[in-house]
This record gives sequence, C-alpha cells and structure tokens, in this order.
Amino acid sequence: MSSKRWAVETVRDEILSAIAEVRTVARSESDKQRSHAADWLHELFVGVADRRGLRAAAAKAFSLYGGTGSFSDVGSAESAHAVDRLAKGLRRGRFWLLRHS
Repeated sequence: MSSKRWAVETVRDEILSAIAEVRTVARSESDKQRSHAADWLHELFVGVADRRGLRAAAAKAFSLYGGTGSFSDVGSAESAHAVDRLAKGLRRGRFWLLRHS
C-alpha cells in the first residue's frame, strides 16, 4: 500500500471517528437534527478511497458549518468538543492533503 493511500485512509478514519462521536453526543442530547447530519456525513465518507474523494467529501461536509443555527452552533461542552474534533478532521481532509500531494 502506498503512503499516499495510507494517509487518505488515516484521515478518512479520523473523520469517521469524529462523526461517530458527534452522533453519540447528539443522541445523548436528543439532538435529532445533528444526529441526522452525522448519519449523512458518515455516508459521505464511508466509501472514500482516494485524495480526490476525500477532498470532495470534506468540501461538501463544510456546507453544514456556518453561524447561528448551523451544525457548529452547539449548546454543550460535549457537543462543542465533538464538533470541533470533526472540524479539525475535515480541515485536514480538505487542505492537508493539498500540501502533501
């Protein structure tokens, strides 16, 4: 396996793990909207296998971020941590690989 492929899988798995944390927190807080968004994100990333797919999925996932009322508008420390972790993974998927191609 090439190191580029390994890097894609590593970043994808990091993002999927962060999505799982978002989903867990959302369900514990009865946040149906964020839980559905986490399900959508999971489906977006689960089949990603290359840099192009990772970049595209991360770019599409960023459509959930914004101001008040967006995915990043959180109400608890737990959800803030989960969403921040996801944002870091998405940034890495979107931009880190551009510098290391």
